[in-house]
Amino acid sequence: MEMESNQQNAYQSAYDLARSQLGEKDPNAISLNTDTQYDPGSHCLNVRYLGADYLADCTNGAVVRADGGAPVTTTVKVLILHYLLHAVKRPHLGKLISFREVRGGGANYYPTFHKRAILPLQKTFEKTPDKLILAAAGLDGKPQTYGDVSVTLPIFPLVPVTYVIWQADDEMSGSAAILFDENVNGFLPCEDIVLAASFGVYELMKVAKQLG
Repeated sequence: MEMESNQQNAYQSAYDLARSQLGEKDPNAISLNTDTQYDPGSHCLNVRYLGADYLADCTNGAVVRADGGAPVTTTVKVLILHYLLHAVKRPHLGKLISFREVRGGGANYYPTFHKRAILPLQKTFEKTPDKLILAAAGLDGKPQTYGDVSVTLPIFPLVPVTYVIWQADDEMSGSAAILFDENVNGFLPCEDIVLAASFGVYELMKVAKQLG
């Protein structure tokens, strides 16, 4: 319980800091750098995140769903604000890399990344890989040609993440991989890349469960 409380406090502190930093930035410049839409009337940036629209208020850093849906968790608020604050628009390089290759700590964070993202992805889809395609469709995802089944989700407009499954059979267990454009560091810090990819997995799992 103490560890969970400390983690919650850390995310709340990160959110408070990001809110104050957002108020110091030019929202029009943020909009250009992140492929988001700024409405000067409401002072809000419209951010597409995992198939849904969110509004980030540039005056106070509040983050809500544009459709008025369920309250946004603090971790998702932090992730959205960090994308708005960190991203600098640049071309994708077209070369996919594993998380271990992500600059700024990918190798160090990999055990956490493997536990939080790759293993849940594998366990959910290794026996029913076709469900990955169906689940991704509801999150703006597109099929790819890697592994036995793969999809790319636009976690944010400039942060595509590719999820790959190799199917299990009677003799071998399946496996999974998560891949990023080589320029992913230009849009999110390394620790937030862990969150972004993990949250993509959790949404895929949720949709797959709904599919039955």
